[in-house]
Amino acid sequence: TDPIMRVEAETVSQLLNGKYRHLYDEQIIVDCRFPYEYEGGHIAGAVNAPTAEALESLLLTRPPSDKRVVVVLHCEYSIQRAPSMASLLRRRDREVNMHRYPALHYPEIYVLKGGYRNFFSFFKHECEPQSYVEM
Repeated sequence: TDPIMRVEAETVSQLLNGKYRHLYDEQIIVDCRFPYEYEGGHIAGAVNAPTAEALESLLLTRPPSDKRVVVVLHCEYSIQRAPSMASLLRRRDREVNMHRYPALHYPEIYVLKGGYRNFFSFFKHECEPQSYVEM
């Protein structure tokens, strides 16, 4: 197992609907699935980053300086791809911030428990398009 925290689908739905607005300035939902899976249906507002390079480009090229940002990563089931990418993000974030340890650009990184498959089964109305393409 990895040290990255898991978050329930219901909590992500609440996050998207503003329940935690007082805690974060920005939320980033990262869909680690292949582009065809993402295009076939994804959490509204999610960005697709299916590779390590895409993830680093998205989050580490111009990281936020003074914002409180929460990052939630997921793949189809959140068993392999998303946890690997979350661990990579934490490791790279730690490397680029070594000079100001223990500070991080993204101290709050989570993996969506059960992945898109689980989120879609409960919150289909928060997905666009409202469909699910399996790997």
